[in-house]
Amino acid sequence: MTDTDAVTDQPLARREPAPWWTRFELVILLGAGIGFFLFRDSLAFLTTIVIYAILALSYSYIYGQAGIASMGHATLYGVSSYAVAILSSKYVHDPLLGLAAGAIVGAGTAWLTSWLFITATRLALAMLTIAVAQVFMEIANKAVWLTKGDDGFTGYEVPPLLGLFRFDMYGATGFWYSISVLLLVYWVLQKIVSSHFGLTTRAIKADAERVESLGGYVRSHLIKVYCISGAVAGVAGALNSQISKVVSLDSLSFLVSINVLIMVVLGGSSKLYGAVIGTVVFLLIQHVASGINPHHWLFVIGALLLFVMLALPQGLIGIFKKSWEGDGKA
Repeated sequence: MTDTDAVTDQPLARREPAPWWTRFELVILLGAGIGFFLFRDSLAFLTTIVIYAILALSYSYIYGQAGIASMGHATLYGVSSYAVAILSSKYVHDPLLGLAAGAIVGAGTAWLTSWLFITATRLALAMLTIAVAQVFMEIANKAVWLTKGDDGFTGYEVPPLLGLFRFDMYGATGFWYSISVLLLVYWVLQKIVSSHFGLTTRAIKADAERVESLGGYVRSHLIKVYCISGAVAGVAGALNSQISKVVSLDSLSFLVSINVLIMVVLGGSSKLYGAVIGTVVFLLIQHVASGINPHHWLFVIGALLLFVMLALPQGLIGIFKKSWEGDGKA
């Protein structure tokens, strides 16, 4: 008996496919098109939003679907960023191969670290993930011969995408490259969430002991979930290193983990598209507020988060949820 069969012997109820105009992928494409034509001078910032949206999707998947409240998610992102940058400087020069390498490194890092905390209680899990993140950051800081420490890893070139599209100084290639990856990641995660595997994941979040009593393998299932999340975070890390062409210790910092957590909570963790909405809102407010007052912009973020937690328990998706009710479990 598989862990899925342990949860239910009945097939998933067949849902009517969502009307094409309600697909969130179309919202992403529409937003990308508007952003590209209206803010051509800010493509670097828009690309940062897209990369963080992918990272937030990876966190929304483990937190919203499986209840894994990691506080060290930057580890998966930062390790992959360094790995792809190092590989690009020596062996792997093709961007798509680098993207695949980032996914593999992210999944591998997730697998190696998950054994320490995956079935721990929420408090223990949070503390252990923070500890693991700090260990990796200290390793990156001390291994100057490999990571260049505080100076950041630079000096590597990324060849044209598909041999045709050069990563230009205006950022057009990087922007559409990252948008394409975001759409693919969202589609894949949506399929996983809507599958029997996703059903088992939500059952574990609701009552792990009952799943165990029915013959399910909670620990192994959660490790798989965490590895999938690690692969997605690794893709975000690969994009970061390829497009920015510099990787610093900040990619492993605790602040990255906290920001991603805020993005997911702000947008709403019950649906995948909440991570994208939360990322856009968070980074836009950060960009505008820090420009107005660089010392007190966190007050605006804190006030918004308090409002959402009190007035919109489901996050900002509570406003948009009815528009995409047919979007499965995404």
